[in-house]
Amino acid sequence: MSFSSTFLDKIKTSVKISDIVSRHVYWDPKKSNLSKQDFWAPCPFHKEKTASFHVDDTKGFYYCFGCQAKGNVFSFLKEMEGISFFDAVKTLSEKAGIPLEIDNNVKSSTTSSEEEKLININEVACKFFTKYLFSTKGSIALNYLKDRGLSIDTIKEFKLGSSPSKSDGLINFLKSEGYNEQDIENAGLAYKPENKPLVDRFRNRVMFPISNLNDRVVAFGGRSLNTTYGAKYLNSPETKIFKKGSLLFNLKSAQKSSKNDPLVIVEGYMDVISLANNSINNAVAPLGTSLTKEQLQLIWRVCEEPILLLDGDNAGKLAATRAVELALPLISYNQTLRIANLPTNYDPDDLIKQRGKDALKDIIENSLALSHFIFINEKSQRKLDSPERLRKLHIELMNKLKKIEDFDLKKMFLSEINDRIRKLQFQNNTNIKQRRGLNSAENKIKPRTQTISRIQAAEKEINKLEAEIMFCLIKNPRFIEDFKAQLTDIDFSDEFFQKSFWQIRHEQLSNSSNIFNLISDQATQKNPPLKNHLIYNDQNKEEMSRNLLLNRISTLNLAKNRLESLKDLKIKIKTQRSDSQNNGESFEMIQSEYLRARGGSEFVEDSILRERKFDKESLDVFKKVRGRLSRKNNG
Repeated sequence: MSFSSTFLDKIKTSVKISDIVSRHVYWDPKKSNLSKQDFWAPCPFHKEKTASFHVDDTKGFYYCFGCQAKGNVFSFLKEMEGISFFDAVKTLSEKAGIPLEIDNNVKSSTTSSEEEKLININEVACKFFTKYLFSTKGSIALNYLKDRGLSIDTIKEFKLGSSPSKSDGLINFLKSEGYNEQDIENAGLAYKPENKPLVDRFRNRVMFPISNLNDRVVAFGGRSLNTTYGAKYLNSPETKIFKKGSLLFNLKSAQKSSKNDPLVIVEGYMDVISLANNSINNAVAPLGTSLTKEQLQLIWRVCEEPILLLDGDNAGKLAATRAVELALPLISYNQTLRIANLPTNYDPDDLIKQRGKDALKDIIENSLALSHFIFINEKSQRKLDSPERLRKLHIELMNKLKKIEDFDLKKMFLSEINDRIRKLQFQNNTNIKQRRGLNSAENKIKPRTQTISRIQAAEKEINKLEAEIMFCLIKNPRFIEDFKAQLTDIDFSDEFFQKSFWQIRHEQLSNSSNIFNLISDQATQKNPPLKNHLIYNDQNKEEMSRNLLLNRISTLNLAKNRLESLKDLKIKIKTQRSDSQNNGESFEMIQSEYLRARGGSEFVEDSILRERKFDKESLDVFKKVRGRLSRKNNG
């Protein structure tokens, strides 16, 4: 009986050696570094008091500096528990939840030799594709990569290549190198249609080599340059050396950068390469499939808190949700996920090209904790306007979190969710009180049509306030950072302002002239007086602009509160339930606060107008006096 090296690697990536060793030792807290998955303990193979036994989770080995005992997870279990190699593999495969793969007809040495041959074929093919890319015949593929913004250094670093359009271009080359058709087909590089000769699997494609944990090429991904040749993206089929759910693109290289930065999980090859092209070298990607349990285990061996950065479209959001579902039963204090949210319909490559790499780094640095993402993701999918709906959200969140197997961590997650639900309930109760309409007397006097016109007027006023805030920000860009806390809470109702606000916060200001002009045009269209505003358009009035902006933010919040009350009142009038005097008092209080804030803003503006008028009058007087003196001196 024997096991393939691919199967054994799959187990090693799914089971941390430290988890197995920890049954027999106590880690030295001073020498061990949990964050780097580096552990030290007194050796279990010989008696000692000092911690000379070393376990490295990222490399999957152990070594004793005292007795020189060394090996991997299989040899440790075999030696420590006195069991056979077969039993060690069986025990660990059960722990990993991986079905045992036994081939009784193949000897281990034969299996190893065959797998080595398949790897060699793929590596020879990789060199062929690379050489073809930089030949005259590969110019279309090379120009495609250059148009994507990739440098020649990046193209060479990832060993990118191009495949010929001929049906047997690679086959003929590999035959000249001494490989037969069966070897080429077994390596996944060609296939044989029914009753037809062998043909190249990859034709007229940009080629992305896929490496195993030892950084050797075992498969390829190909991006079509012409739809005539099948699907846009095509991967090698699974072979004896390639199981796509057990490997990650760029893991070996990203591991070197993960000492300083967490791993970033993106969707595809080009996302990884684009990030590397912009000096972000810590990204990995699954191989054309959803993230698998084995891939998560691989990632956690390298990094405790990887960041999930998937596309901002619906498919990307769905993939992020699935990854979270997959991770929940597996998370613990030293292996979890964080989630970075890209803007809608952006992928990392788009964001870098349009906003720069600093914008992407900002999103990565502000990634959400897993518990926070789960809460806001579930909350965003429903309207929570009743205790029943809030309770339903609570129950569904509790059921979801029950999947966490780490008991203590599960309690902490549940406690956090309970706190968030309580806060949400308090906010809902407060909003319900504030949204109650006018008193019954006012309801009898003012018809429903007047309430509707007030709603329209309130919405128009909000549009003007939002326009004014954005106009102030582009006239005083430093305010974007100075008032970061106050501005974060603003939820712009205008979609253009919402997207533009995100852009000016994350884009370097030196490159923002175009978007500033667009914002100015939109703002002056919604609020025409801004074009000749006496404060915002005067660079010498920065402090006054600062005070006015704070007032406008406060006014906007009150205006939105007032609008919600008006909408609630409309519903109550329609259903003839607005007969409470307290409702009217609540609305009148909101109306009063709003008008007071508006009055405050107008007072500031009036003060500036008076000051401008005084300045002009003073200047006129000065000119007259200077004129008289000039005439007197000339006379």
